[in-house]
Amino acid sequence: MYDNKSLHKERGSAKCFVCILASFVILCALLLVLVSITRVREPRVKIRSATSNQITHNASSSSPSFNATIIIFISIDNPNFDVFAYENCSVSVLYAGVKIGDRPINGDKVSIRKTKEINVTVDLRSGGDQVPVTANFSGDMNSGRLNLTSYAKFTGTVRFFKIMNVKKSIQMACAMKLNFTSHVLQNIQCQ
Repeated sequence: MYDNKSLHKERGSAKCFVCILASFVILCALLLVLVSITRVREPRVKIRSATSNQITHNASSSSPSFNATIIIFISIDNPNFDVFAYENCSVSVLYAGVKIGDRPINGDKVSIRKTKEINVTVDLRSGGDQVPVTANFSGDMNSGRLNLTSYAKFTGTVRFFKIMNVKKSIQMACAMKLNFTSHVLQNIQCQ
């Protein structure tokens, strides 16, 4: 009926089919792992804390004003398996939508799956025509607290295995209160 040659051929072709199927499954598993590792994720930026080391203010009703120097501690988290390199940008601080302080940030890199800490010193000035004198500004000055907003936009690239660059842009918008008596920025809430 069956001779040894045909039985040996059937077993050999069955072994070949199993080897090809196993290779295909292993290749799919490796491809799935590679895709999950190489997916480019959005870096995250936030204010860790902020403080002020110098505040002078005049809460007189005729021309209220203040000057302050604040230090903002920013962290940029890179969840990718490659470097995030961002360009020069700046941090702006606003009161009632009017810019009262601005500081440039030099471009740099955030290493693979690391967090970079940046300390930014911003001088805030409200004198002159910078902030219109309104009832809200006078009221905030008299209360000893100002509602501020800080904004920064980091634009850069994630280098994808040194083959191609994927552009990413991250924004930080945080609301905070500047307390004149304790020299602290309180209630920092970032979006």
